Amino acid sequence: MHIRPFLFYLITLTPAPLLFMAVVQGGFWVPCALIYMTAFAAFCDEMFALDFTKSGDSWAARIVLPIILGAVHFALLPLAIYALSATSLGVLAKILLFFAFGLFFGMISHANAHEMIHRTNRLHFRFGKWVFISMLFGHHTSAHLLVHHPYVASPKDPNSARFNESFYKFLKRAGVEEFRAGLRAENARLQKRGLSAASLRNPYWQYCLGALVAIALTYSLAGLIGVITYLALCAHAQSQMLIIDYVQHYGLQRKQLDNGKYELVTPRHSWNAPHWFSAFMTLNAPRHSDHHASPAKPYTDLDGLIDTAPQLPHAIPYMAAIALWPRKWRAMMNPRAKAWQDR
Repeated sequence: MHIRPFLFYLITLTPAPLLFMAVVQGGFWVPCALIYMTAFAAFCDEMFALDFTKSGDSWAARIVLPIILGAVHFALLPLAIYALSATSLGVLAKILLFFAFGLFFGMISHANAHEMIHRTNRLHFRFGKWVFISMLFGHHTSAHLLVHHPYVASPKDPNSARFNESFYKFLKRAGVEEFRAGLRAENARLQKRGLSAASLRNPYWQYCLGALVAIALTYSLAGLIGVITYLALCAHAQSQMLIIDYVQHYGLQRKQLDNGKYELVTPRHSWNAPHWFSAFMTLNAPRHSDHHASPAKPYTDLDGLIDTAPQLPHAIPYMAAIALWPRKWRAMMNPRAKAWQDR
């Protein structure tokens, strides 16, 4: 059965009007987006085992939807800051909205930006890069492409979680090392071109100055409370991005060969989650093994690789929640990771 392109539009974009209605109307609408992206998504994933394969070639889904989602991101970000810092919503409503907006930016916007930075089209790439910059996470653009993909499932990749490593240790390590690893990779690339690391062609200038401009703009529009809200939202969204990396790469390692290099990346070096609803919601990001095996594939063509790649027992949002409980996570995932390593 082929994925129908309109399902990507429907499932991925639904949180946006729910968040808008929550800010404008309050009341019943406030918990809707959060429930949609958590409990409702988990229910659909677990209760309806629909067997969707590749979506096939769809110009609208491949080209138009990422642009729409990017525009939605830049519309919702100031709305979130306004709702959480300047409105008269109650404390409980703001807490629920904080987590809902953070999940949207950290799961859906992140998945979309990730898709766009892999495109050769300059418009898509720049759109994705600036989505990451707006979340004060611009360095992820360089680190993901120049470090994560070449060195995934090896000690050289800060975003590949080690066996038995808790999410909290991973967050502390990867949160710092990813920035440094990306910077080293960009500096090395500039050096090969005969340019200094301080050259304006180093994208880290854009990442850092773009972040400062975003903070300054937030301060001019919403004051100190707005800046604090913005920083908290970015921290929440970044933690969502990193917990997805943690879940999708936990405990899987590539063999180091006699020449010091690592074996080629194959589908068995990433965890997949063959759950249809969360896959639609995040542009097939849970089909991660196929993405690493073929990074140039558009999300519409990614395959679940049920028989050839490690499969998570539950959907990504569900597993992300379990990752917050290290003992439960290890009991569930260590035997699975060890079994794949032994193979």
